[in-house]
Amino acid sequence: MTDVGLFLLRTTLLTSMLAAAAPAVAQTRDNAPVGLPSASRMAQDSPGTESWTYAQPTSVFLKYRTVIVDPVAVYTGPDAQFEDIDPADRARFAAMVTDELRSEIVKSFPAPAKPQSDTLRIHVTLLGAQKTKGGLATATRVTPLGFATSALKSAIGRKGSFTGSLLYAVEVFDGRTKELLLAAVRRRTPDPLDIPATLSTTDTIKSVARDFANTARRRLEELTQAPPPR
Repeated sequence: MTDVGLFLLRTTLLTSMLAAAAPAVAQTRDNAPVGLPSASRMAQDSPGTESWTYAQPTSVFLKYRTVIVDPVAVYTGPDAQFEDIDPADRARFAAMVTDELRSEIVKSFPAPAKPQSDTLRIHVTLLGAQKTKGGLATATRVTPLGFATSALKSAIGRKGSFTGSLLYAVEVFDGRTKELLLAAVRRRTPDPLDIPATLSTTDTIKSVARDFANTARRRLEELTQAPPPR
């Protein structure tokens, strides 16, 4: 081997070793998404989970009666977890979540043209997604054994086999002052008994978006209602 060839070989080996030695970008089981503005305020709900939360006292929310939902953003930080989902699909999934959330929230909270003194602003960021293995995911539900297994997973809150998921962050601000009131990171999957959600990744995201929007509306209703007198 020539001197030049030996030099190139050593350089390649050194580069590979350094790359292997470099620490992997921490995921949401290790820390809140590093590129999320509210990350420094969130605390992990339980060690090793992808659940992170920051919240002001519930009494802060009692004055709010209207809600503005921002277009859902797609996270571009170094710890994004979209695997092999291309940017066009990420944007499409974000639009789906936006539509579901706006349609659901407006059932309980009017959306003003501009922020008022009683306005909350919701900003959702898609942090990652896992694909659904369509045929396999559906097959594990439609057999008697598969259905029974899925029913058990549904009862105990476990994820269905071969079904994808959506990782997202929710940030809630005062519409006028832009003060952060609530922030959370969650990974969500469809109910294991939701067979239509197993047909494709798009169907999985649709199901997750519907469930998330419904949960968000009900949670906001709880936060903005004063407790009944004792």
